[in-house]
Amino acid sequence: MRACEIARFRMRARRRVVRSIPTWPKLIYLAPDGKRIDVAIGSTPCSIGRSRENTLPIAEIRASRRHCRVEQANGRFVVVDEGSRNGTLLNGKLVQRAPLSPGDLIEIGETRIFFEQVDEEALGRQTMRLDTPEGRVDEQNLLRLQRTARALNSELDPTKLFDLIVDHAIDIVKAERGFLLLRDAAGAFDFAASRNFAGDSVAGSDLEISRSLANRAIEEGEPICAVNCAEDERFRDVQSISMLGLRSVLCIPLRDRDAVIGAIYLDNRLARRAFGAEDLRMLEALADHAAVAVRNARLFAAAETARRELEESRRRVESLNERLEVIVRGQSMELETLRDAMRARETLGTKYDYREIIGRSPAILQTLKLLDRVVDSEVPVHIYGESGTGKELVARAIHVHGPRGKQAFVSENCAALTETLLESELFGYVKGAFTGAEKDRKGLFELAHKGTLFLDEVGDTSPGMQRKLLRVLQEGEVRPVGGVTAVRVDVRILSASNRDLSTMIEEGTFREDLFYRLRVLHIRMPPVRERKEDIPLLVSHFLDREAKRMGGKPKRLLPGVIDMLCAYDWPGNVRELENEVMRMVALSGEVVEATVLSEQIKGHVPRGLPAGSPDEVRDLNQIVETVEVNEMRKALRLADNNKTRAAELLRISRFALQRKLEKYGIELPDGE
Repeated sequence: MRACEIARFRMRARRRVVRSIPTWPKLIYLAPDGKRIDVAIGSTPCSIGRSRENTLPIAEIRASRRHCRVEQANGRFVVVDEGSRNGTLLNGKLVQRAPLSPGDLIEIGETRIFFEQVDEEALGRQTMRLDTPEGRVDEQNLLRLQRTARALNSELDPTKLFDLIVDHAIDIVKAERGFLLLRDAAGAFDFAASRNFAGDSVAGSDLEISRSLANRAIEEGEPICAVNCAEDERFRDVQSISMLGLRSVLCIPLRDRDAVIGAIYLDNRLARRAFGAEDLRMLEALADHAAVAVRNARLFAAAETARRELEESRRRVESLNERLEVIVRGQSMELETLRDAMRARETLGTKYDYREIIGRSPAILQTLKLLDRVVDSEVPVHIYGESGTGKELVARAIHVHGPRGKQAFVSENCAALTETLLESELFGYVKGAFTGAEKDRKGLFELAHKGTLFLDEVGDTSPGMQRKLLRVLQEGEVRPVGGVTAVRVDVRILSASNRDLSTMIEEGTFREDLFYRLRVLHIRMPPVRERKEDIPLLVSHFLDREAKRMGGKPKRLLPGVIDMLCAYDWPGNVRELENEVMRMVALSGEVVEATVLSEQIKGHVPRGLPAGSPDEVRDLNQIVETVEVNEMRKALRLADNNKTRAAELLRISRFALQRKLEKYGIELPDGE
């Protein structure tokens, strides 16, 4: 018999003897703070529970005061549930009483406890005398295996454990390289760890091993020890041995109970007879501990993954509940918004739904009715209005409801770019046209082909750009910067400016011929000071939008806040009002008080009212109420108490007039 075969025979004989030898059991408890606690189990039952009187007290809210116990019965250890409220799980199954095997996982709520049972004889302790040379070597090997087993049992991170197994295997037998092969979820074997004698990871071409030898050891469940592969008759037909130039190979299968879960593969590509019988014996003992450690690490990883998935599921459920609450809370708001939109359309009598343009004032109503006539055409439209009045909203509404609504809408702020940059942005350029032009690029005119191009602040374009725009509008084609071929484009032009182009023509700063090309139809956006009755609607819209963005309820305004907002002239128009609302939301709690308003709003004095003495601070609410009551009574008197005509005189809607009459308790004679 060869030396390796004799060693295998002796090792199997020892295993049969070891099964009858007493073992040392223990429980491994992983505390919530990550600390590991080992509890030895003897003849006295080990009680587990929330009470400090237990042998193993655990900090688990789902555990009963005395939850379960581990005791010895008929030569085996068993776990027994003590009638707990939430039950005891063993390897994921609910049990009342069940036998334990090494590596089993006991679960109580989120607490994990591993059962470990180390065979003293499996560590290599034999009955031979220790005063002989063989006994001293065996004692040293025993101590080495004890240290190795302790190290493996202390590591539950799979990646670190796999490297640790290979490092110890290489160190024990002084191998050149070592590999740990494990079965994956699909049943195939693959590298779990690859190391060399220096403790470095192995990659690339160094990963090449004799898979034939590894597969034979795994399939047969028996170790393979080859001391001279090239001359070994057993491996004469294995091509990988000669291709890789292998000399010595040692491959030990990993057994977990009755199944082979992998193998430890060690080799030396230079030395013959690098491994002997003692190496085989030591590696088989190491493999027994490694298999248990791998199972424990996998159970721990699975339990940790399940815990994280449970925690993630809990967070998702909480998040969904919060979102559902927001949705349910917002449904009434959305329904009210829809009702308001329907009432607005009925009141305004518009053909299309301009819900993005907030307002019901006569000034905005006039704009929306003009939009109805403009939308269906394809001629150029010029939109005039102060900064912040919503010119781009009107442009988008014209595009969306118009015949090109399904095509592209492209916009550019002409005031934000120099003439050179604006030209390349609008008309595009060809490769090499200027420094940095590394490839051809289409301009906005080409991108908006068949759609709409919105030129914002067109009054700020230079005379040279005005001339180029006029040529494109006249000829219907663009020529990229640096190009020689013109490109036909079909684009509807919408333009906007906060400057009066007619005045600019008189001043000689804007081309009259371009003006008539752009201003086939004209829309004026009224400033906020001309539509102050829309301020409450705008504020409500912005509050609702901020509430949806922040996932909460819209904030309430204390009396007087709206009055102060309405009294201000808003030189920045809707954009300034929007910023003020966002500021109010950021600086206030659930209720918005007047104290959080900007200083220019709190210190504003409405036009037409005396400012009072320098030392006098008057009640703004009273001032607003006095003005509104006086003007409403005057309008009603001139309209013979007809609310519709009075509202027109006041330039507010009939609905707004009715609300103000109710607010101030103004009653009209019967009949109106």
